[in-house]
Amino acid sequence: MEFQYPFATTGIGSFPHQDEKEVFGLILKNFPEIPFWPQLPKRSFLEGMVVQYSEGFPSLRWNEKEQKVWIETSQGFEKEIEKFYQRFEGNDLEPFQITKDFARGLGILKDLSSKDPRKRIKYIKGQITGPITFGLALADQEQKPIFYDPSLRDILVKHLSLKARWLEKKYHDLFPGIPTIIFFDEPSLSSFGSAFSGLNREDVVRSLNECFDAVKGLKGVHCCGNTDWSVLLSTHLDVLSFDAYDYLETLSLYPKDLRAFLERGGILAWGIVPTSEAVIKEDAQGLVKRFKKGIESLTKKGINPALLQRAIITPSCGMASLSVPLAEKVCRLTAEVSERLRDSLPGS
Repeated sequence: MEFQYPFATTGIGSFPHQDEKEVFGLILKNFPEIPFWPQLPKRSFLEGMVVQYSEGFPSLRWNEKEQKVWIETSQGFEKEIEKFYQRFEGNDLEPFQITKDFARGLGILKDLSSKDPRKRIKYIKGQITGPITFGLALADQEQKPIFYDPSLRDILVKHLSLKARWLEKKYHDLFPGIPTIIFFDEPSLSSFGSAFSGLNREDVVRSLNECFDAVKGLKGVHCCGNTDWSVLLSTHLDVLSFDAYDYLETLSLYPKDLRAFLERGGILAWGIVPTSEAVIKEDAQGLVKRFKKGIESLTKKGINPALLQRAIITPSCGMASLSVPLAEKVCRLTAEVSERLRDSLPGS
């Protein structure tokens, strides 16, 4: 599917707000073509990056008071696994839905499905915590990350695949005919290749591809730090979302892999608007200049500039760590950068 909306905007997911209705207005105004549902981790422990997608995982336990979540494999685990695989084989998605208590922001879908906002939607975007980040953050009762256990890793990959299928089906039911984009958020891939990481390239690629293959629409990865980009670019992803404000130079170190990705139809989601205190001093004009310098840098590495126009404009990461006023500035700047870049397109 050819991407026909250069410099459209979307978001990564999280906001610092606790009232989802305040966020809905920001999304409708600043991300009208590729809207997304907001994650509100400050509202509830249940909206944390792992817990939010944990419903349906076999033998999951959590302590909301202590804000802890883990997998209990010491008793009754075999029966739980059997039930899980039966559901997976039957493509039973209901046990893997994301319910209101875990994602109040999903309520935006009703607002988006109303007549006026719906007219502007080109794609609708959702996000799931990726298998590497999920599997490294979620541990068993002995505090061993489940990603390192092959049996548990198989369950977690299938679990997240079912979550993605459920979300995609929800979108198709509410917005028939509107294509979808599902991001798998992978901040933990920033540690890949370091001395502190025990990740195996083959396990990472296999886990990501299984999740991607569960999705019918466009699938992407968001990684907000430096990583071995050749790993992600070698997977089945359609959209690579990266922090273009701080880490463009690291991506440019992989011109051969990036060129192959773009030539097969891949899309870059440029996180050009910082979601740190750096946003205080930035304006749209300066960010557009920074973006264009990035294009020049990649062009010098042999990337066809026409392929680089197949781009989405985003914040560099989620916004939950910001104050509400700064998060609102990030949203506004993202929309302004998009508008200025579109005005500079030939024939505009």
